[in-house]
Amino acid sequence: MFENLQIFASLTVAIFIEAAPFLLIGSLLASLFEVFAEEDLIARLVPQNPIKGILFGLFIGMLLPTCECGIVPIVRRMLGKGVPPATAIAYMLAAPVINPIVMISTYVAFRGDLWMVGGRVVMVAITAAAMGWVLSGAAMGELLLNPSSGQSGRSCSCCHDHHQDHGHSHADRQGRFLAVLQHTAVEFLSMGKFLLLGAIITALFKTITPAGILNIFESSEILAIIMLMVLAIVLSVCSEADAFVAASFSSFPPAAQLAFMAIGPMVDLKLIAMFSAVFKRRIIFYLIFGPIALVFGLAVIMGVILGWV
Repeated sequence: MFENLQIFASLTVAIFIEAAPFLLIGSLLASLFEVFAEEDLIARLVPQNPIKGILFGLFIGMLLPTCECGIVPIVRRMLGKGVPPATAIAYMLAAPVINPIVMISTYVAFRGDLWMVGGRVVMVAITAAAMGWVLSGAAMGELLLNPSSGQSGRSCSCCHDHHQDHGHSHADRQGRFLAVLQHTAVEFLSMGKFLLLGAIITALFKTITPAGILNIFESSEILAIIMLMVLAIVLSVCSEADAFVAASFSSFPPAAQLAFMAIGPMVDLKLIAMFSAVFKRRIIFYLIFGPIALVFGLAVIMGVILGWV
């Protein structure tokens, strides 16, 4: 019993300590975007062609790292500013994963395995692009519960307003600096509890689950993919840290680990709650079950590909 408790504590601490620095960096970058980015500029630059718009959404997702916990209100404002749905949806689903911080954290978590890094990026980019295309024809009134909410002030997940005052006074710069620090602290503490909870549940799962039950899932790639996808949705670990949780399931097939890292940043319990506050019911259905189906299918394909290398 004492030995199991030691294993549980060691696993929990190891996952949290490895992942926390990347969560902090991601929180800082998300805060900089929240305080300084101008959606008006993005709206002016976005191509109206759906295919080009989707590619643009993926591109800005690489340039503007944003954790999934703050992406929904940002995309709501983008839609309110006139950004086409194809671009906004592709950006919303892809940005939490295809940015450099998450790529580096995945690389570190999997000890330099570029196949896992590339597989994760490809799986998420394809899913985001497909969902952007599916919803490209929707009008803003068909997407948002309250279309006018996208045109309001800059509210964020920490429930503070960051008003856009583009003056360059010392007071303004100091105010923005303090806003970045405040938002970073709130974001890190807010998401840190999800990381800690995910680490605890993962360590508990690995410590107390009988080996016979694990063998059932580990021996079947399909069951392993389903199992880790369900865990990703329930655990709701931030994208900057979830690779360390996925890597701890080292006995599961790589395709199942990829499915865990792909579906979590696009569909989890906290995102579903945010979707319900912003999007209409039909759109929520697409945003939940579309990525789940696509990630499952892509994970099966990735399993075949990774089996060849």
